[in-house]
Amino acid sequence: MKILHTSDLHLGRSLNEHEDLIEDQRYVLNEMLAIIENNKIDAFLISGDIYDKSIPTIDAINLFNDFLNSLHKLKVEVFIISGNHDSNDRLNYGANLFDMMNIHIESIYKGQIKKYSLKDVDIYLLPFIKPLHIKKYMADSEYKNINNANDMMKWVLNKEDINKKKKNILMMHQFVVAKGKDLELSDSEMADSVGTLEKIDAKLLKDFDYVALGHIHKPQKVTEKIIYSGSPLQYSFSECGNNNHVVLYDSELDSIEYIDLKPLRKMRIIKDTFENIMKMKKSDDLIKVELLDEEPIISPMDKIKKHFPNALALSFVKRKNNNKEIESVANKEYKENPLDAFSDLFEIKKGRKMNKEEKGYMEDIINKIYEDNK
Repeated sequence: MKILHTSDLHLGRSLNEHEDLIEDQRYVLNEMLAIIENNKIDAFLISGDIYDKSIPTIDAINLFNDFLNSLHKLKVEVFIISGNHDSNDRLNYGANLFDMMNIHIESIYKGQIKKYSLKDVDIYLLPFIKPLHIKKYMADSEYKNINNANDMMKWVLNKEDINKKKKNILMMHQFVVAKGKDLELSDSEMADSVGTLEKIDAKLLKDFDYVALGHIHKPQKVTEKIIYSGSPLQYSFSECGNNNHVVLYDSELDSIEYIDLKPLRKMRIIKDTFENIMKMKKSDDLIKVELLDEEPIISPMDKIKKHFPNALALSFVKRKNNNKEIESVANKEYKENPLDAFSDLFEIKKGRKMNKEEKGYMEDIINKIYEDNK
């Protein structure tokens, strides 16, 4: 059997809360459909974080609906588990009906790992869980021994009767680590505050021939057969170096192949002087600019955006101390408009003018301060 593995779609995600990625996501999902068709894939695994938020946007829901319809037309068996970003109940909606269409969704742990058998392969679907999710399936005295995710996983796996005469695949959305090897995390995973309590020892998964992991955006191997596919797109500038791909596991050959995904728009960090950047070839890529200029530049972002319309962030790497500029703002007369003072200060610190949304937000704060002090 040929089995394709991906995870962390994060449908509905945006960059810097402004840049909509829905068309970028549609583009990469269409790439996956082509890979499934061209490689005659038997089973397609999505290991959690279908959506970016527990209450997904309408665009995200419609995109996933279109994707499932296309998968059904390809007559591929689909297996989906929930991740920590998904709403278990929302993702579970219609699961019984989908099951009859060979689209199997498991978003709620029910005391045992859901198993599906295809030919000589057993596929186990374990949605994202925490120790609290298994509490109702054991006595209080037993639950007192569950101190972390590793204890939880031992208990969960001890309930399974794994047929070692078959190929066994486990889908998970957790932090799995091998001894002496750290996971490579991006900013978004750092925000989830990964600690020792969440880590699961890879040795617990030794009975599985392939473990299809989700949760980490950077593609990486925990062991030769325990693999994070990574997200299909880069979702923060800390992920710029990621080589995004899907993983093809052949159960008959017991082999693994990585198939690269090409984004609609690349995500890049440009580090150079303002003058050199303005001489570069124009591009629609998603850009973060790191300026090497030591002297201040007036509204650099406004000018850079004319060259790179999708420039989303800017910072000065070598900028001199700008206390004198700040002091000039402090000494300037602004009469009765503190918004102008804040706007000037914002431009000095950020290297760009406030946008309409930011200005409106500050106006609301200033007005509230005035009202409170009347």
